[in-house]
Amino acid sequence: MAAAGVGCLAALGIRAAFLAGQGQTYDLGSWRIVISLLRRGKDFYIETSRYNYSPLWAGVLYLLDGLSGVLKVSLPLLLSLFFLAVDLATAALVRALALRRGKSELQAVFLALLFFANPVSVIVSSRLFTFDNLSIAFLLLALLSRHRTGARPAATAGWLSLSVVAKHVTWFHPLLFARRRGEPRLPWPAALAPYALFLLSFAPFWRKRAGIRQHVFGYRGLAEPYGTEVLRFVSWLPRQTTTIVFVAAALTAVYLLARVELDRACLLLFLVLLIFTPGICPYYFIWPVAIGALFPSAGSFVYTLVITAFFLNSPDVLELESPHLPGWSGCWWATVFWLLWEIRAIRSAGTAAAARTSANTIA
Repeated sequence: MAAAGVGCLAALGIRAAFLAGQGQTYDLGSWRIVISLLRRGKDFYIETSRYNYSPLWAGVLYLLDGLSGVLKVSLPLLLSLFFLAVDLATAALVRALALRRGKSELQAVFLALLFFANPVSVIVSSRLFTFDNLSIAFLLLALLSRHRTGARPAATAGWLSLSVVAKHVTWFHPLLFARRRGEPRLPWPAALAPYALFLLSFAPFWRKRAGIRQHVFGYRGLAEPYGTEVLRFVSWLPRQTTTIVFVAAALTAVYLLARVELDRACLLLFLVLLIFTPGICPYYFIWPVAIGALFPSAGSFVYTLVITAFFLNSPDVLELESPHLPGWSGCWWATVFWLLWEIRAIRSAGTAAAARTSANTIA
């Protein structure tokens, strides 16, 4: 436990160093624009193209901006502390999930630290000012809710709803909770509730639906040389081909993952989404890190190594811009490798289980 404490302090020290050296980022500029529009009573779905989410995050920004004035601290510092608090809560949830999965206290703390000290987690939360970790924390709460004895569907559906409304990076995950084989499943009405609540969150802005349709539902990330992006340059393919492929891949994954335990299925679905996403941003790579901490492997190690090296290289992150460090294609292949490694692990576990069953039958 002493080693775990030292590791946690080291991770906090690294995060503090990032906070001390914090500079302007694209997303921080976007948040300032949104806050300015809110102060002037303007609509952030019409007046800017730099807000692409449900209204919830805009409300959080408005509250944090007001709190920064009361506390006499800068908004960037308060945002950084907010993201740090979310990551600490996420680490605690990883520990709780590990304990529910039968790990010892020491193992559970190690897995929590594996998330909290992960360079990808550190850089995204402490450098990029993005809030994907908030949605992921709510997803972990939904998973923890399903692990509890006598779990109530309403509680799980509530956490899933908050996850989707916070940021819809977990858009397809509620379907996984409903499509289960061999373990308790979430009733379909409860699994569909997050989508209804996500749409309902836009009700106060109904008159601005053109902006919502364009900036939220039409948003596709950056057009970088990553994954299926090359399909956009095939002249005879429809313009929405990458989006169609993405949705088809996500729904196929939901269907095929029905017999995979829910925690691991959520990890694999994140990896599939990253591989087929119709647009990419550096902070997307945080998606599988928290759940991936529950399943440490060579795949997660390679992914962390490559994405960290990419962050060092990226002009959008740490700006070393070295030709010897990986680019977007390296990140894509690292994600593919992690997914293939997980599939290999699942098949190996299935083969071992079948062999044990056969041996027991013969005996």
